[in-house]
Amino acid sequence: MKLTRRRLTAALASVLCAPAAFAQPDYPSKPIRIVVPYASGGGTDAVARVVAKAMTTHLGQTVLVDNKPGSGTAIGAAEVARAAPDGYTLLWGDNTTFALNPFLYKKLPYAPLEDFAPISLTLRGALVLVVSPSLGVNSVPELLAYIKARPGKLQYGSAGNGTPHHLAMEALKLKAGLDILHVPYKGEGPGLNDVLGGQTQLMFVGTTIAKQHAESGRIKLIATAGGTRNPVLPQVPTVAEGGVAGFDASYWHALVAPAKTPDAALQKVHQAYAKATRDPEVLAYLAKAGGSSLSVSTPQELRAHMQEQTRIGGELIKAINLTMD
Repeated sequence: MKLTRRRLTAALASVLCAPAAFAQPDYPSKPIRIVVPYASGGGTDAVARVVAKAMTTHLGQTVLVDNKPGSGTAIGAAEVARAAPDGYTLLWGDNTTFALNPFLYKKLPYAPLEDFAPISLTLRGALVLVVSPSLGVNSVPELLAYIKARPGKLQYGSAGNGTPHHLAMEALKLKAGLDILHVPYKGEGPGLNDVLGGQTQLMFVGTTIAKQHAESGRIKLIATAGGTRNPVLPQVPTVAEGGVAGFDASYWHALVAPAKTPDAALQKVHQAYAKATRDPEVLAYLAKAGGSSLSVSTPQELRAHMQEQTRIGGELIKAINLTMD
């Protein structure tokens, strides 16, 4: 069958106008942006920047971190979901982004499993429970007794509604029967600043930032949120050891791209990320910061992990009866 000139023109146009169908042979040919859905200055931001610097070396193009905080990571995630699927916009999300927000928001502006192409699991670890020295408490039992003696009087900070920091404290409230008010911030850094300043009294934060301020005496480390003690903080007990049986608020992060991003671009990013996890500067930073480790997974493993964590996340949100709408 002969193609008319009109049909031939239309066929050519459909090929030329489908950027997601074929990877550019020279990818990457310009800077790559990693959206971090938290404010600058927190633990997530710090690790992402160290990894981005190492990825720059392995990709031959600058990899930039762009902070887009707000709405429990939903603002940054939605921006990436809408971005061109060309490999130049990526998302460094976490378990809130992918496994908890679907149950927290009735009108989430993105679909975690449908709108993103998985690349790899990244950061994994557990948060640390910190308190203001002004409280005069030194252990989980002392802290719980202090809060119970003052129902509704204390405030805790978080990195934002629905973040791991927020949900860890809500889980603690549920298990220990606490009455304490939540003050959400647009990131871990701003939230901790108010604990340091005395506007709020306690918070779950990342190990890096907790260790830094504890060494200066500005906050006290009460417990770690994982199932086992942090080898970097061996003297700090877990919340479970403090009497809250079964408590475990570990977290995980992942690197993804917009859905329909060409496989060739995803593979190059995956290779660069995997090399970055072995970079001496990255390893030195993690060793100094402590508390978290970088994982490398296949895209298929990440998708399976996201699906399983979504099931677990739904059960948690139902148990604490939490919604953001």
